[in-house]
Amino acid sequence: MNISRSLARFAQQLREPRSITRFCVLFCVYTLVAFSALYALQDVVVDPCTRVIAWIAYKVMRAFGSEAWINGVEVGVSTFGVQIRNNCNAIYEMGLYSAAVLAYPASARSRTTGILFGVVVLYVVNLIRVLSLIYIGYRMPGSFEAAHVYVWQVLFLVVVGALWFSWIGRIRRVA
Repeated sequence: MNISRSLARFAQQLREPRSITRFCVLFCVYTLVAFSALYALQDVVVDPCTRVIAWIAYKVMRAFGSEAWINGVEVGVSTFGVQIRNNCNAIYEMGLYSAAVLAYPASARSRTTGILFGVVVLYVVNLIRVLSLIYIGYRMPGSFEAAHVYVWQVLFLVVVGALWFSWIGRIRRVA
């Protein structure tokens, strides 16, 4: 990933007022559509994805010998557990990333592969997030809130942005 090339490409596009206006409008529209669709499909898409994240976290902890437990979207070890909620399942971040990819001028194939790759990466990063928060909460309960609210929230948005800039650096821009 050449982040400087990605930033240069994005900066060049910023110099073209029509192009950046188009991007901003499309990004807003796609974000509204994505979030509306996810909200409407809460029971069909979001809740099952959240349960799968909890189940995979449980299986990973068990594979490493932990006495893990699971109850729906709650997962933990011993006396500490987390409840995976909408803001903790990465679904809306995936929607935000997808909206940015769709709004950027690229071929349909580049967009499709960018979205698929990005969703997988964000899912895996979120799984690491959940596992690390369970570990922090179990081992250092006083640090859990800071890690959850401040460290991982910022880190996750940085990952979304870096992933998008990385994608921009790898694709061919279409006019």
